[in-house]
Amino acid sequence: MKKSKFLVIAFGFIFGLGSAFAQNTMLYVKGGTFQMGNSSEEDAPVHNVTVSDFYISQTKVTINDWMNEIGGYPDGYEEKYYGRRVPRAQWTTTAVANVNWYDALIYCNRLSVEEGLTPCYASNGSKDAITNSQYFRTEFPNVTCDWSANGYRLPTEAEWEYAARKEKRVKDFQKGNSEWCWDWYSSSYYQASKNAKDPHGPDYGESIFSSGGQYGGYIMCRVTRGGVNSEGWVIRIDQRRWLAPVEYEGLVGPEPLSFRVVRNGK
Repeated sequence: MKKSKFLVIAFGFIFGLGSAFAQNTMLYVKGGTFQMGNSSEEDAPVHNVTVSDFYISQTKVTINDWMNEIGGYPDGYEEKYYGRRVPRAQWTTTAVANVNWYDALIYCNRLSVEEGLTPCYASNGSKDAITNSQYFRTEFPNVTCDWSANGYRLPTEAEWEYAARKEKRVKDFQKGNSEWCWDWYSSSYYQASKNAKDPHGPDYGESIFSSGGQYGGYIMCRVTRGGVNSEGWVIRIDQRRWLAPVEYEGLVGPEPLSFRVVRNGK
């Protein structure tokens, strides 16, 4: 697939990076029913949820994975706060950071096409609008997910938590950066999704105050999971957080944003 040029700091050419997604092994997760959430105000009530079989990347998407599909180094957390980029020798072991929710969709669609799979995401009904986007950190209108497609996508928060509870099989869920999930955030959704099968979150997000460094204010937010908070505390695997999908770092901390990918199990 010929990749369009992103409006980011880019290299003239990239060589020797290996095959697409070579460093990010997909692990099979057998579906089942589990108790999701906890008793805290934001994460209650604890409720039964069933998820189908799926595959999930063992680690977060790495810089190496990102460069294979996007071809340009993002304006990264390391460069902004430490004055340097991650050395190339560490690309295969370092999660790509400062990636907003929309950027992750572009990556998923491009990786799907690269591997001959059906992309999951569309904007105003067009999957090409996302796959072939020439702009980094843009905002796509009316994003939908084709849940029957066999391509790559972000995990739902139910899939994320279910896989995280099997953490011996999936690496570093609680370490490092916060991770994007598909779902819009709504404080009342857990009440509405009791005994749900494969919940995808509410149709619209709740308008809440987001403290993101670039786009703070009252805005509909997407769910993030895992990582550490601004005080350095590890976020529990049953704890929800949220940020506006256009954000790529938190206001305090900072908290760079990353992601991992899933595919349907059947």
